[in-house]
Amino acid sequence: MNLEDFLYFIGEKIEHLAWMIIRGIISFFNPKPSEKPPSHRFISKFLKKGFTVHELVSLYLQIVFLLYLFSAFSLVVLTREVVLVGILSLGYLLYLRYYLKRYSGFLIEPEPYRVFYTYVSLISSFSFVGYVVLKKAKISPYLYYSFLGLIAILVIVFWVYFKRKFGRDYTYGVVEEVKNDLVRVFVHDDISANVKPDVYWLPAVPDAEPGRVVKVLVENRAFRGARPVRILEIYLSQSSQSSTEPKNATE
Repeated sequence: MNLEDFLYFIGEKIEHLAWMIIRGIISFFNPKPSEKPPSHRFISKFLKKGFTVHELVSLYLQIVFLLYLFSAFSLVVLTREVVLVGILSLGYLLYLRYYLKRYSGFLIEPEPYRVFYTYVSLISSFSFVGYVVLKKAKISPYLYYSFLGLIAILVIVFWVYFKRKFGRDYTYGVVEEVKNDLVRVFVHDDISANVKPDVYWLPAVPDAEPGRVVKVLVENRAFRGARPVRILEIYLSQSSQSSTEPKNATE
């Protein structure tokens, strides 16, 4: 290969790389819903057998949010640099927006998850950045405590809004087994009912057969996730465990 061909080859590679970067930036800031579910192979290893893509996406959102909280808290304690905390927060919020637009369609009920993680992340980012700014400004302690009070109010107001808008005392599950007077029901992760994904043994009811979707009453517990307690309704069979949206009720 002579020099001219070599330079032409290098030019093509650079042009191809540049277009890949441009397409990646456009895709990041203007994401389209994905037709394929995320793999997250490392995280999927920690999920119990039988859990679905819904649980995978939900768990990933939790992990990313916790990593952001840990990273932001570390920067606040170690550096107290507004720019670093601001860049981290902005990067996290942009990535959260990208991920929700890209993969929230794989959640059984996406809107509560979008609202919860978006607003909790915004409040968290405002808290970290505001704290560093106030510390740098060396303002009056009264203003500092007022800021902390404002954050507490924002958290309470959002929690009340979320519970009124999306909260409910029931969830849906899929019957896996009937044994004597008990029914084993698989319940998906449900942020609206504050239920974690798991298999629960509930009192048996008539017509509860394997494969059927059931509406389940949940009992709230202070500082803990709600727990399914009994079956309220039974629906027609579902072809897959990946969805618990009820069909026509049989009773």
